[in-house]
Amino acid sequence: MKFFINNSVTPKHWVGHFVFFVVVIFGLTVNPVKGEDVALSNLPEVIRKAADSAVPNAKWNKAVKETDGKDNWYDIEGVDSKGRYVCVTVEPNGDIEEIETEINLQDTPKKIMAALRDRLPNFKISAVYEIRDDEKKILRYDFEGRRLKDKKDVIVSFSGDAKFIKIND
Repeated sequence: MKFFINNSVTPKHWVGHFVFFVVVIFGLTVNPVKGEDVALSNLPEVIRKAADSAVPNAKWNKAVKETDGKDNWYDIEGVDSKGRYVCVTVEPNGDIEEIETEINLQDTPKKIMAALRDRLPNFKISAVYEIRDDEKKILRYDFEGRRLKDKKDVIVSFSGDAKFIKIND
């Protein structure tokens, strides 16, 4: 405490400077994702084939080339043969990163719904997505909706075994 008394820097100033430093460092290390629409007719063949293979008989309506400054990937969106929204994330070499499919709330596994209700009992669900890898293994479930306590729209994610992953604001 002697450091703070003998100098003009008070504990309050030190905390403020530290927070500023952390914010600046964090801001320099975060790479925001940037996207560029790509006409479906201009989509590289390897990307189109990967998406068609991942979701046979899908009707694609949008493609976006994404980058975070370090990595690149494509998100191809459309409707599957059952009329559900689907988005396939494909790496530039054609590898499938993930397949996101909107599912009906009643098709969500009971253990996943129980985990959501335990974590956020008053969460108002607007959409549910099942996310799989190219082997059709479930990676996670994403719930779009609104927290009632602060009226904020968020995405809540749980693993396939009902473990909480994160909340994206």
